[in-house]
Amino acid sequence: MKPNYLHIWPRNTFMMIALPNLDKTFTCTLFMPFEEFEKITTGDEVIEFFQKYFPDTIPLIGVDALKRDYFRLPAQAMVSVKCSPYHIGSKCVLMGDAAHAVVPFYGQGMNAGFEDCIVFDEIMEKFNEDFSAVLPEYTRVRVPDDHAIADLAMYNYIE
Repeated sequence: MKPNYLHIWPRNTFMMIALPNLDKTFTCTLFMPFEEFEKITTGDEVIEFFQKYFPDTIPLIGVDALKRDYFRLPAQAMVSVKCSPYHIGSKCVLMGDAAHAVVPFYGQGMNAGFEDCIVFDEIMEKFNEDFSAVLPEYTRVRVPDDHAIADLAMYNYIE
């Protein structure tokens, strides 16, 4: 596979992605419902599953690696966080994943966190670093955009 690209294998209710590493290897992630993970309990069942849905990946990953690596970590939930407000009084503010963790399918979660910092800095300047004004304004400005990116990420997975 080309080493500097994201590779995606969509399959109805699930998909696998391969993210490139600097050493030209890949980190693969399989996204599917928990019920599907629970059906696969042996190494041979892993290979049957991959033969059915991802046959072109078997020579790339290797039979032994598939049998071993599939069971290395348990299936984990994907989480979206959408909260409001992003502040408590004039003392505490949430940014990035603490305020709006998103599933990875739109590829904009980290950018949204960086944008939080830029917007916060602009609001700090606008309100002369008066946290009693800055924090509510930050919530007012960021919540709609951050909730939108969380929704877009989930819609992109469904698509």
